[in-house]
Amino acid sequence: MNRISPLLPLLVSLFLPHVLAAQTPNYTANDLVPAYHGGYHYGVNLGAYYFWTDQQLADIAAGNPALKVPGVGVTSLRLSLPEGFVDYWGYDIRIDAFQHYESLGINDNVVFVGYPAEQHRDPTEPCPGVRSEMFANLYEPIWDNGENGTPVNENNFYAVYLWKLVQAYGGYARYWEIWNEPDFDFVGKSSLKPGEPGNWWEYNPEPCDYALHAPVQHYIRMLRISYEVIKSLYPNDYVATGGLGYPSFLDLILRQTDNPDQGKVTPEYPLTGGAYFDVLSFHSYPHIDNSLREWSNDIFDFVYFRHSDRCVDGMLRLKGEFDTVLRKYGYEGTTYPEKHWIITESNIPRMEVDEYLGSDEAQVNYLIKSAVACQQNSVDQLHVYQLGDIETEKDARSEFHLMGLYTELDSVAKYEQQRTQAGIAYATVSHLLYGTTYDADRTAQLNLPSSIRGGAFHHPTEGYTYVLWAMTSKDRSEAASASYSFPSSFNVKTLHRRTWDYAERAITTVVPADAVQLTGSPIFLRDRKDEHQTDGPTRTTLACSPNPFSGPLTIQLELPDATNASLALYDMTGRVVQRYFTDEKLAEGQHRFTIQHGGLANGVYIVRLQLEGGTSLEERVVCLGE
Repeated sequence: MNRISPLLPLLVSLFLPHVLAAQTPNYTANDLVPAYHGGYHYGVNLGAYYFWTDQQLADIAAGNPALKVPGVGVTSLRLSLPEGFVDYWGYDIRIDAFQHYESLGINDNVVFVGYPAEQHRDPTEPCPGVRSEMFANLYEPIWDNGENGTPVNENNFYAVYLWKLVQAYGGYARYWEIWNEPDFDFVGKSSLKPGEPGNWWEYNPEPCDYALHAPVQHYIRMLRISYEVIKSLYPNDYVATGGLGYPSFLDLILRQTDNPDQGKVTPEYPLTGGAYFDVLSFHSYPHIDNSLREWSNDIFDFVYFRHSDRCVDGMLRLKGEFDTVLRKYGYEGTTYPEKHWIITESNIPRMEVDEYLGSDEAQVNYLIKSAVACQQNSVDQLHVYQLGDIETEKDARSEFHLMGLYTELDSVAKYEQQRTQAGIAYATVSHLLYGTTYDADRTAQLNLPSSIRGGAFHHPTEGYTYVLWAMTSKDRSEAASASYSFPSSFNVKTLHRRTWDYAERAITTVVPADAVQLTGSPIFLRDRKDEHQTDGPTRTTLACSPNPFSGPLTIQLELPDATNASLALYDMTGRVVQRYFTDEKLAEGQHRFTIQHGGLANGVYIVRLQLEGGTSLEERVVCLGE
């Protein structure tokens, strides 16, 4: 929404005597980090596709009821507004798109900034033939007396760009991420340990060794300018690091100032970099960051652990390493305020390349498990990389080509896109958990054994949802099994159960609370008394639409009472063509799922629902050519 911060009047009165004058805030992140009350968001990197507008991409990300587009459960976006883009097209070029995002319920968006227009780029060459990526004139004063119509100094190109950008989009964005992966390392020194030559824990990187092609103090200077400009306009917005990959780079930021003279503390440069950001944003790709293997001297080779739970452990391990650095410099809530956390790129592939993990099942499980783990570990957003595949399956050559929540978008007509299994899973976890709050105490009461993971999530009107799974442990396998019994103190006899594909196969089954069977794929359980069925169906119905069908066919069931049921598709000779479920204990209420046209010959078929006791319902459907 176009926000007026509830803290704005207080902060203005305390720190900003006159907002229009936009003077330097009299506080830093060493004094104040605004509280966050927005709830956990299911984010995505929107990406860019040749035939799609940003508004259309948002439709298929969040879902657009007016267009009957279901979406993939996205509630926040990570977007880019580089200076080179807005300088050429105008600063209002994306206002309509941001307003459209808001209309779809997408909010608390992340915008990463930087990337100067050519005329504002630093001409310095830190090594022969390699030019700085940074803005020129970063060390010009940030503020002037408003001679040119703005309170920022027109000669400080980055300050002017950010001032204009935040004025235009500050009501629609919440997080301002400074650059994207500023620590991208070309030579591998970011991973060296203290004591090793050139390591980043003790030495500053050479400018040409990493993405910015500039002294690291220039990045800290960007953080300082960003903090002053953004807070002067939207005190409750957050300044975030660019999606970092290396804790050693965070150490660089926290141990020195923006002083171009080796980051020294002086009256002109009094504070180190941690004073100028509120949020630690990082990227996590567990399949390539050594999370899934360990060296063994016994076999003189790596031992691999390529499964979804190990991926989640890798994501949390990296967060822990960043947190250790923050606490080392006093950002633990006592010396200085704690930082907030977001992950602005993460995923694992569904395609195996070389030794990397890759499967649909692992990707589905990782996206659900990582959403649970983020909420359990104070991460406010996770943005999946990315909305659509980069290539079609036949043309994919890199594991990054097949990480989309949709298959490749430019190869299909608008709004005829196909969700991947990962997209269905993401829509499911968002639909079932968005608006809930993780309850650590209730989770502790579950007393889960070491072989089972999960948590309890509370909704103010819908009660508790429990997400549980058996922990995976075998290399290249998502197979796992366990049985769990809810504590007797919960006074729960039966639960409604939903699986990862609920967004497409909206089937709810009934399971006994004292014998819940678990696999490596998470399930969602809800106490039946919390399921509001006050206006439930009075009779059993079966309906199929559209009929005839040439694309997806939606099958809807309504049951007045829980019952065992089977559903299958038959041809006109009585042969079973597809079975959807057999002797499942379905809950009372509505059930829905979609079958795809692919693989079905043109002709007439029968959808048959069989209930315990011998009752059956049938509907004849006609399959047409595509």
